Amino acid sequence: MRNNENVVFFKSLLKAPLKTGAFFPSSRNLASSISSFVNIPEPDEYILEIGAGTGRLTSALLERGIPGSQLIILEMQPSLVKFLRKTVPCVTVIEGNATDLLSLLPEKTIGNIQTIVSGIPMVNLRLSDQQQIVTAVKNVMKPDGTLLQFTYRPGSPLPSSKLGLDQRYLGHVFLNMPPAAIWEYKTAHHTALHPASFAFMNHFKFKRAGL
Repeated sequence: MRNNENVVFFKSLLKAPLKTGAFFPSSRNLASSISSFVNIPEPDEYILEIGAGTGRLTSALLERGIPGSQLIILEMQPSLVKFLRKTVPCVTVIEGNATDLLSLLPEKTIGNIQTIVSGIPMVNLRLSDQQQIVTAVKNVMKPDGTLLQFTYRPGSPLPSSKLGLDQRYLGHVFLNMPPAAIWEYKTAHHTALHPASFAFMNHFKFKRAGL
């Protein structure tokens, strides 16, 4: 199965290198690390994976205990979709672009998605494309939902302030080729604060950083 997976991956890489985003499939270490940040959904919640590739992360999510009936995966390359439908038949596999989530996802899942895990190489996309994907994500996710994104490049793979997101670095996985960083994003909910509050927050940040 692993050889089969590698063949499918490298074929997709040759066909669409920018959409694939890496020269090797994600390692089991990376998949396991990302899945550890995904909470088991409540009965009426769902987990969505976009840019599923060969399903390495999908398998890790199932091993984590995510019920197949509450896991939906999206992939836009037909050859990968065909492979996924054979290898993970217990989950819903949808072919399409992440910008079209509202029209692609089952109606019952809209607004009930707890976590979205992205394998889309966001750093390869233009800001306008990133904006479309993030807008689609916000439209289908719960208000307090989480977007998890991994990247092989330094820094945040998404310009969070431009996209109305709060970001948090979760850590690096060095046992991956290449090493990858995991980032968490949530919809930014800004509330008006008294000027004194800003002063206190800044003091707390600097004190915490040891400055």
